[in-house]
Amino acid sequence: MNVSSTSGTNGNAGQVNYSAGKAAMVGVTKTLAKEWGRYNVTVNCVAFGYIQTRLTQPLAEGEAGTIEVDGRKVRVGVQGARIAAMNQTIPLGRGGTSRGGGRRHLSLLQPRLDYVSGQTPVVTGGV
Repeated sequence: MNVSSTSGTNGNAGQVNYSAGKAAMVGVTKTLAKEWGRYNVTVNCVAFGYIQTRLTQPLAEGEAGTIEVDGRKVRVGVQGARIAAMNQTIPLGRGGTSRGGGRRHLSLLQPRLDYVSGQTPVVTGGV
């Protein structure tokens, strides 16, 4: 099971490196499904849209708004107005959760779906 993003399936301005990497995962998925199918191995990918994580939470001040990377504090988060704008474009009116996204992964691992291979469903709240 691979992970991609709607940035990899649709592109996203300002994220050429991220979009290229996630698009590569879609290609890897399709290729491995064709190569490993003869061994009865299924390979799928899930492409996520806006998922609420610590990196996509509203910007916070001070220590609450940073993570440590190689001993340096890096500010993370998204401006509140940007989050509101994203939520307005999502029919469900909100970003997804990691728990909800994980359920999509698990659903593709069920034995009754053992003929689904080479696919990349999107998890976007209806976008």
